[in-house]
Amino acid sequence: MSRRNIGYLAVILSGMIFGAMPLLAKTIYSQGGNAISLVFWRFFFALPLLFILVRNNPNTSFSLTKKQFKNLLFVGVLGYGATAMTLYASYNYVSTGIATTLHFIYPILVILASVIFYKDSITFIKGLSGILSTVGIFLLYNGDLDGQFLGIFLALVSGVTYAFYVLYIDKSGLKELSSFKLTFYLSLIASVTMFFFALFTGNLTLGMTFTGWLLAIILSNVVTLGAVNLLNVGIQRIGAQSSGILSTLEPITSVIIGYFVFQELVNFPILAGGFLVLLSVILITGFDKENRGLQVLETPVKTK
Repeated sequence: MSRRNIGYLAVILSGMIFGAMPLLAKTIYSQGGNAISLVFWRFFFALPLLFILVRNNPNTSFSLTKKQFKNLLFVGVLGYGATAMTLYASYNYVSTGIATTLHFIYPILVILASVIFYKDSITFIKGLSGILSTVGIFLLYNGDLDGQFLGIFLALVSGVTYAFYVLYIDKSGLKELSSFKLTFYLSLIASVTMFFFALFTGNLTLGMTFTGWLLAIILSNVVTLGAVNLLNVGIQRIGAQSSGILSTLEPITSVIIGYFVFQELVNFPILAGGFLVLLSVILITGFDKENRGLQVLETPVKTK
């Protein structure tokens, strides 16, 4: 399998794993957990296995340059940790469907930011896929947004910080690190940040049930070692723009889980939204070959 196809597959699997996250998170809340504590435990419980994976890899080490450490600290706090905190917290105020919808402003933000701030080119296929996936996301969820300002705000902020995370990993040089090493340091920084935040805000809870602790450990390792690590692999191989668009498979997974587990309604707008998202994925994976001279919507500004 080619390097590019591995990247496609990694991001698709990442989105599917992330799509199951709201179900686990809400179940943990019902077992005595809360959003802020869960963010800390999610990062913390993944550290031992990540440490072992990095330590036992003969091709990598824990060493970092000064620049890499600064970049990791920056994106670990403002991107990786902030995204999880705001998204998990939004589940307390709005439905997971609405939160997911608003969070998924990030693919189009990644495309816009890469063009505006980094002067990247964007192919016609990527531009079309970004529009289709964005429209599809809003068709998937058509809930009432009235009277839920805090939840709406937190979900939107999570989309902004996640766009920053995806783009910064791609542009800062951090994608050159091995995926497990990158995920280990991001989780370490985010767990330390969230520990002090949870402690000082009085949200560090130790009173979860056995089921709650078990699910927290499962969520931590499945999301961090699976979804996050796979996303990092995808960014390394296909870049931020394509990774952002392919990640829109996450809400389709949430819809499928909602239908089969909770018997939630699936109507025509939801089916149409799912079709548009899948179409955007097909366009990216099947037709967006940057080396085939596809039409470009934006041309990079030449610099001296």
